[in-house]
Amino acid sequence: MTIGKRGSKHHILLWIGVGMIAAAIILTLAGVLVPGRTGSYSAPTSGAGSSRNTGSSGVPGSLTEAREVFEQAVSNNYGDPNLEVKDVMEFANNYYAEVRESDTGIGAMELLIDKRSGRVLPEPGPNMMWNTKYGMMSGNGMGGQGMMGPNGGNMMGPNGGGMMGPNGGPYGPTQASPDDQMTITADQATQIADDYISRNSLGDETEEPDQFYGYYTLHIKDNGEVAGMLSVNGYTGQVWYHNWHGPFIAMEEEEDE
Repeated sequence: MTIGKRGSKHHILLWIGVGMIAAAIILTLAGVLVPGRTGSYSAPTSGAGSSRNTGSSGVPGSLTEAREVFEQAVSNNYGDPNLEVKDVMEFANNYYAEVRESDTGIGAMELLIDKRSGRVLPEPGPNMMWNTKYGMMSGNGMGGQGMMGPNGGNMMGPNGGGMMGPNGGPYGPTQASPDDQMTITADQATQIADDYISRNSLGDETEEPDQFYGYYTLHIKDNGEVAGMLSVNGYTGQVWYHNWHGPFIAMEEEEDE
């Protein structure tokens, strides 16, 4: 009887140990997948001496204030004077910024400010999964939020098509070097994007593509007004529709010197 009780006790302790290990793994994964836990950027807060007209959560009140937050976040996290904030846009759910390399003119990354929390986040989707120099696959530490957007939404386009290529192919991350020349040209990316928005009734035209490392991002226009954004993989031609922004509100473009 004593031996049996000891054996049972050892089994119980074994299962408790396994359970604790499993719980630790789950919590670790949750920290990666839950927005705001990782992959966020340090941004200035609105203290007593701040002149920014932000709410109690520190959310910018204008495009100008959003630009200041983005610039400070890039400076705090990279300290690279070659990275500059270019276009800043406001959508219903977030502020968006395109960060470029000043020497090459190539897009480095796309950032968001979540209007609910005021946190600066790397934009999900192509910016993280296709960016061969600054994204998750590059090893440069953009941070990871799994496949979840800042509002917890899956990266899917209209009718679930956001992760599909132009011919219905499955989504797949790019395994390429930043030095590899993209096989899809800007003109081809425009044609692919125009075909995609036409099939999905997203707008009537796209603007000139902004080139990033591994992909292009294009603004969608409908009756002359910005109606959204999408990206085209520079190697496979796959399309990723940015469905996390919400309706477009305003844009502030920084003129090239």
